[in-house]
This record gives sequence, structure tokens and C-alpha cells, in this order.
Amino acid sequence: MPTAPPNVPPPAARRARLWPGIVAIIAGSALVLGCGTWYLTSGGDSDSSKPAANAGKGADGNDGNHASQAAPPSAKMLFNQYTPKATNSLGDRVFGEWLTDTVYAKTGLKEIGGYDPAKGTQRWKLPLPTPVCVTTPQITADGVTVIAYEGEKLPDFDGGLCTEVAAVNVNTGKLLWHATMPTSGVAVSGSGDRKVGAAEIAISGGTAAVGGENDGGTAWDIATGKQLWKPQVTADNCLDNGYAGGPVLVTVRQCGDVYHPTLSVQTLNPATGQPLSTYKVSSAFRYMYVLSTKPLVIGGYPGDGDVAKISDIYSVDDTTGKELAHITIPNEKYAIECKVAQVGTCRGPLAGGGKLFLPTTDHDNASPDVPGHTNEFVAFDLATGKPVPGRADAGDERKLFPIRMDGNNVIALRTPPYQGHSAVVSIDGATLKQTVLMELPNDDKILTPALGAFNMGTNDLLYDKGRLYIGDRLTDKDTNGPQYLFAVLGTN
Repeated sequence: MPTAPPNVPPPAARRARLWPGIVAIIAGSALVLGCGTWYLTSGGDSDSSKPAANAGKGADGNDGNHASQAAPPSAKMLFNQYTPKATNSLGDRVFGEWLTDTVYAKTGLKEIGGYDPAKGTQRWKLPLPTPVCVTTPQITADGVTVIAYEGEKLPDFDGGLCTEVAAVNVNTGKLLWHATMPTSGVAVSGSGDRKVGAAEIAISGGTAAVGGENDGGTAWDIATGKQLWKPQVTADNCLDNGYAGGPVLVTVRQCGDVYHPTLSVQTLNPATGQPLSTYKVSSAFRYMYVLSTKPLVIGGYPGDGDVAKISDIYSVDDTTGKELAHITIPNEKYAIECKVAQVGTCRGPLAGGGKLFLPTTDHDNASPDVPGHTNEFVAFDLATGKPVPGRADAGDERKLFPIRMDGNNVIALRTPPYQGHSAVVSIDGATLKQTVLMELPNDDKILTPALGAFNMGTNDLLYDKGRLYIGDRLTDKDTNGPQYLFAVLGTN
């Protein structure tokens, strides 16, 4: 494997890290946890998730639409690890966490570690020559994921371009193969053709499709590392903007003028890259994003900026490309966060059971005499585009953050008021009523600081078998207390 400079390219911005106790979670970002944390697939696809442990055993009783239950099990800190010392003044990227039946794996600084998911005993460590720069939450049935790490150094830039791609067996910690991204045909400072930098990775049907930062990309066979196909730029300047994976592989295809492009959403044969269906996007949109691959749900954004603001959502038949329903989204009412350069990594929306579930952005509490903010989950029918009756309220001074689909239901983290408990809840997909699966007390001397140390807008969440896995995405060089690379909370 090639070596490269150890410095991570500094992020454009770092959200404020919140420290003093569990109340810090309440003040965190409203946009959290979607793509990077969807359990084992992207797009919130419901068929990939497992039944939640302890389903139906919890109780809350603090909010009107919560299901009546017995007392919920109370979690404790199972194990954790502090972050390595940051090498960059703005922090180092350490995003990426995966879960199998036998291993919880987490990216560190130039390494990935595998741990017993219940006890925390380290089972393996995979050193890497340079920092990891792109990951996917997706993992194959036999426990393999694909990552990208830094390669060649760019002129006048401390870090390396994200050009090295590798497959990792999460169960064993073995690096199965390594490949380098293809060249883009663009010369850089007389140094020859520049390699395409990886921007996102999508896994589907035994294929890892890697989208480029500005153009290009390629796809590899996950089992062998053989390059399967490479998207071609056509005479009319058509190219793949990126990919979303899971049960269906989806791309957004762009043609023509980059400032006024013609867009289409295509489902692809993962082995060949050939289109299976095509949906032509309205000319009103400059960018289109895949919110879920099965059901196929896409979101359009007409403007510019580093963070896309979805204005319209469409459900599409993934076999025919036929539009099924159109949902208009009021300006910034819902917590959906998409990066302009990535097609399939939006955070917030979840889809399953014929419905789209959306967390709202923060707003004032329902009680005018109670200061603070709250939010709720609402749902839309993907066949008609109409709102589903009811909503899942977080309650005054609380917030709900999506984790993943569990069949037709939503698993979410509900943060506490200033004095109270947070909880992992199941939101019923039919009634939107909540069942507490696991309560997180705010008076534990270890648990409370651990939860408070994580900014919910910049961390990944996994939940399975009564355990909540919280993984940091970016180290912070200047902190006022301990910083956790990951923390695992659970009842067992």
C-alpha cells in the first residue's frame, strides 16, 4: 500500500462541542444521525434493519402520545475509549463505525479497531498508512465494508487526496484488497493527470461504487477487488454525480451546462453499471439527492451553497422510473441535511413501510411558560404524498434524533429536559406512538459526562440488542474535558 502524509485536510468548519452534562445534547444541532448512522445500509431502507432488542418493554409517560408500558430498562456505560490526540488544529476525521453480530468496529486516527460489542474487549486493530477520509455505514452480509484513505499529496496542500480504496472484513480486521482511484484527465501544476478524489461510497449487490469529488468514480467487486466498471463522460457532457447503495444502486446523472444541468435519477445494475430505470428530474432543480433507495425517495434542491436545502421530495418506482408522489417541503421546516458534493449521504429522513419519516427542525416548546426548544417526527404516505395523521412529539425541552428503521418503525434517541432522562425509543410506523426501549439516566457519574461530551450533530449512532453505540466523527484539539472516540451504553 502507498504511504502518504499523515496530516488530515482541515474541515471547513467544526460545530461547537458541548460539554456540561447531558443538557449539552439538548443544545446540539437539530440535523443529526441519518446517513452516517443508518443501520448497515444507507437511505433508511427498512429491509436491512434488525428487530430492536427489548421492544415493547419500556415506559415513559411524560408525553401525551407515548405508549403505556411497564418501567423501561435503565442503561449503564458498558465501555468507551478516549480519542487520540488531535494532530490538526481543527481536528482530525475519525468517522466510520460498523456493527456485526460479533464485532463493533470504529475508525481512529490512521487505524480501525474492532471490539466485542458487549464487553468492549479489543479483538483486532488494523493500522493504515494515512487517515481514513471516506466511509460508508453499509456492510455486506458476510461483514465486509469499504473505506477510502488519503493517498498522493497535492501541491501546496498539507493533506493527501482521498484516492486509496480498500475492503475491510469487520469480523476479522483483515484488509482484503486495496486499489487506487482512476485519473480524471485533469493536469495539476504540471504533475500530470490528477487522480479522482473519492467523495462517497455505496455498497449494493456485491459492488462498491465510489463517487468522485467533482467527476468520475468507479466500481469494484467487493469480494475480489476487481474493477467492474467506470462511468463514462459522454459527448454531451453527461456524468454520474455520485451513488447511493443498499438493496438498489442509484445514481444521479448530470448532463449539459454545470450551472443549468439536466438531471436524471437512474437505478443501476451493480455488476455492470448499466441503467435499469430512469426518472427525469424537473429543470427547476440544480441538485438531486437520494434519501432512500428502497423505497426510492429523492429530494430536489434548486440553489447553491455548501449545505443543500431540500424543497421537494419525490417517491419513484425503482423498476420503471415512474413518479409515484410529490411532497412539497416548507422552507427549512424539516431537519434534512445534504452535502452538495454527495448524492447519498443526507441526514434526517428515514423511509419504510410505505412512509417517509421526517424530524422537524427545532421550534419553541408547546408550553409558552417553558423556555427552550423541541421537535417532533411526522410521516408522509409515499403512494399519495399526503401527510399521515398524528405525530411523535419529543415533549417540551426534548428532541428526537433519528437512528434507523426497524421494520416499519423508527428507532430514535430522545434527549432529556434539564432534569430528566434521555431514552432510545421506537416510534410506531402506523400510529407514531412511542415505546421506550432503553432509558439513559442523567445522574450516572460516568454516563452523564460521556453523553454530554458528544455533539449529536457530528456523531454517529447505532442501536442493536439493547445497546447504543455513539461514535465521534471529528477529534477536537481544544477541549474542556475528556473526549470520547466512542461510548457504548446498554442494559446488558
